[in-house]
Amino acid sequence: MNDTLETRTAHHAIARPSLVDRANLAPLTIPGPCDGVIWFGNLDWWYHNHGHASIRMATRFARIVPTVWVNSIGMRMPVPGRTDIAWTRFTRKLRSMTSGLTCDRATGLWIYTPWFIPRYSSRSVEFNGVLVGAQVKRLTKRLGMQRPSACVSMPTFTPAVERLPWVSVVFDRCDDFTTLPEVDAPLIAELERRLLNRSDHTAYVNDELFERERAAVADAQFIGHGVDFDEFSSARPIDGERPNPPVEISTLPRPIVGFYGGMDDYRMDEELMIKIARHVAPGSLLLIGPEQMDLSRIKREPNVRHIGQLPPERLPAFAGQFDIGVIPFLQNAFNRACNPTKLKEYLALGYPIVATRLPAFEKYADVIRLADNHEEFLLAIDRARLEDDGPHRRLRRQRVAGESWDRVAGKVGRMLGIAGFGSA
Repeated sequence: MNDTLETRTAHHAIARPSLVDRANLAPLTIPGPCDGVIWFGNLDWWYHNHGHASIRMATRFARIVPTVWVNSIGMRMPVPGRTDIAWTRFTRKLRSMTSGLTCDRATGLWIYTPWFIPRYSSRSVEFNGVLVGAQVKRLTKRLGMQRPSACVSMPTFTPAVERLPWVSVVFDRCDDFTTLPEVDAPLIAELERRLLNRSDHTAYVNDELFERERAAVADAQFIGHGVDFDEFSSARPIDGERPNPPVEISTLPRPIVGFYGGMDDYRMDEELMIKIARHVAPGSLLLIGPEQMDLSRIKREPNVRHIGQLPPERLPAFAGQFDIGVIPFLQNAFNRACNPTKLKEYLALGYPIVATRLPAFEKYADVIRLADNHEEFLLAIDRARLEDDGPHRRLRRQRVAGESWDRVAGKVGRMLGIAGFGSA
């Protein structure tokens, strides 16, 4: 693994883009401020978790300027027998591609799934750039955008972004996708390099990625994550009784050890989740979120309850019923570059938190319990169950009080040239 990390680090040690480099990508810029945003997303609105940071920001931009969420075109071909829920991935993406351009009434965000060829060779990615670029150009005309900006979360969109002029291009550097299992790592690394060169600004949520690349891009900014503090803190009062549980979980035996969010095979530690379920029995392991991996082994445990994706407005009521919040992630290269939004939400809720030790969690080691292996994780759960709740809950909330998604979206909005966010 060390050789892989060293190779990847060397690959990303790119020169800061010169004026000549950027000129070769013309046409590049349109005078600002922007009058619309195209967000090239890293998930699909129709079946992924809406709590992702990029969704939270995009819906805020939609309040000010027309904003289109372009659903992910992926980075790897699902292979039946090797990739979890491969056939499910095929069918749900096909349904997504037939949805057309749709406006979400609750947020005002436009949603579009581009037609593309689901292959990930260098030639296919470039051809998809032509296809997607042409579709996006039609979208901007249809919505009256004359000065659009682009925010890009997925490197396979790079060829499409390079073909169009923008007021500003922001690379939402939310993950290191070269470490994703089953991808063509050299191809993805090259696409990331091109996008880092093309972008006017690069927004980071992970310290390691920020430190690795900050000197090699035009403008690196660490934005971190926000939290809908009032919504989550009110779901779990410090004093007095907690609200009654939603009917769907009202009969679950306690303690309730819970996790919510997207569950992917490359992110979740399946064996640890099974051990947690057995360890807390006859209490409950509650999982909330879209099933993006095969959960059948975990759900065979009699005390496991799985609930699918919830609307953002309902999530705090469910999450507020956890007695302990867990983040049972794998300790792999992909997760080393992650920064889950749920951590700050757990902290706002205030209850004990147990997580796999990863770089993004270290700065909160004084208020959460970190585990280096399965045995430590289960022991941390036992200790969390004995915790004196009140003082610790106040301390956790203090760590995230005053943070907000409006603040984070404001930073990215200014990078994009959205006039409604004012000056920095």
